Amino acid sequence: MDIYLLVEAQLNFSKKETQNYTSRWAMEAKKLVEDVEIETHNVDIVEREVADVLEEAIKQNEEEIQICAWELYALVDSVSKYKEHMASKISEMKSNLSETAGAVSDSYKGSLSAQFGIALDTIH
Repeated sequence: MDIYLLVEAQLNFSKKETQNYTSRWAMEAKKLVEDVEIETHNVDIVEREVADVLEEAIKQNEEEIQICAWELYALVDSVSKYKEHMASKISEMKSNLSETAGAVSDSYKGSLSAQFGIALDTIH
């Protein structure tokens, strides 16, 4: 009977050790699952934050692009108006120059007529 008790004691000890070992590994597995769930939750939070930051950056870039586009449009419009203004001024200056040249020519013709007593209008 002693052997029977000894074997039974060893069997009980082995059962208890197996249960302890299984329990320890079950607790370790549960802790790992909890850690993974926490990290998954943290990654989800970071992903949402990154998505929000990215969305805001895209929105700001689009606004800046819109502002730059309007500034460029205004600049091109201003240059176009300035070009038209300068073309008008150049045309006006050419007209004034032509009138001045005509007046100088007429004055010179009158001066020659008076000086030499000839009518230059009749000579062609």
